[in-house]
Amino acid sequence: MAVLLIACPCALVISTPAAIASGLASGARYGLLIKGGAALETLGKIRTVAFDKTGTLTMGQPQVTDVVPVEGDVANVLAKAAAVERGSSHPLGAAIVKEAELRGLDMPRVFGGTVAAPGKSVMGRISSGFVTVASPLHAAEQALLDDTAQERISALEDEGKTVVTVCEGKRLIGLIALRDELRADASEAVRTLRALGIRPVMLTGDNLRCAQGIADAAGIEVRASLLPDDKLAAISGYKAEAPIAMVGDGINDAPALAASSVGVAMGSGTDVALETADAALLKNRVTGVAEMVTLSRATIINIWQNIALALGLKSVFLVTSLSGITPLWMAILADTGATVLVTANALRLLRFKPQTQENAIIVHSSINANGSRPKISSQIA
Repeated sequence: MAVLLIACPCALVISTPAAIASGLASGARYGLLIKGGAALETLGKIRTVAFDKTGTLTMGQPQVTDVVPVEGDVANVLAKAAAVERGSSHPLGAAIVKEAELRGLDMPRVFGGTVAAPGKSVMGRISSGFVTVASPLHAAEQALLDDTAQERISALEDEGKTVVTVCEGKRLIGLIALRDELRADASEAVRTLRALGIRPVMLTGDNLRCAQGIADAAGIEVRASLLPDDKLAAISGYKAEAPIAMVGDGINDAPALAASSVGVAMGSGTDVALETADAALLKNRVTGVAEMVTLSRATIINIWQNIALALGLKSVFLVTSLSGITPLWMAILADTGATVLVTANALRLLRFKPQTQENAIIVHSSINANGSRPKISSQIA
């Protein structure tokens, strides 16, 4: 009977679920919403983190800095662009609409709604014809930009601004330049990820000149002028080498979020991004990505501790039971005690405190680079 009690695998069976549940609960306390144990475990194995730029590494609150009319005046260009962008969830579109409202402009009515080509353009019909707000690259592909317009766009982009073109029919009627600011914690997030042995990279649809300015400020490598399909291809390429996490906030990021090993959405992101992602940063802090990785690795360490504890106790008392040393009451105590100890050890994850680079370094040193079994150590207080 004592042998049967000791052989009961309850402590071993509960070792992983208890640690996963505690890890998920601990993350939720810090605004790190992770959708299940599979995502939590995978986060500890990622070797690359890809960030979107607008609304992820930047504040997602761009402001209009320049309106350059080619036909008509500033008010005409801004009002028509805002009419097409009204109702858009894209930060650039929202900024254009906000600027038009601040200036008290009368936006023309759009008939029949708008048609959006993700990463390229949005088009709508007003009383005077079709108006398209597009990226310079898309406008150039449609042969809508002359040399003068190209030079003006280049000059604005050299200032670190994002430029959109406004066209009516087949005519360029103006340019709108916007600037977004880097998040205060972006540089810290990049540094902490590197301390964890993870490669951070920025994937953006913006032009290289504008993207490079943000990348230099954050200290991150960049791949620019990417359409949603290009981002998807980039994620697939990274994923073929090692697990990758994608961090984004918009509809354009949804395919890449779904294709990555773990998709992480900003809490202020679109419903599509939040639904597609495996995790979300509810407090909109990009340092939360490193915190998720640190928490995941601490959870993996805790799981191995639980397994070692359960198997160790069972092995010792199994030998003593077979030798006739352990009486029945002690076997009952050992079986129950192993379960209690495993559960108590898992609950230590609730005391986990992320958000420090020192913790990141400690956990990184406790887990092998290939994500295999770590040393039995932990930085949990």
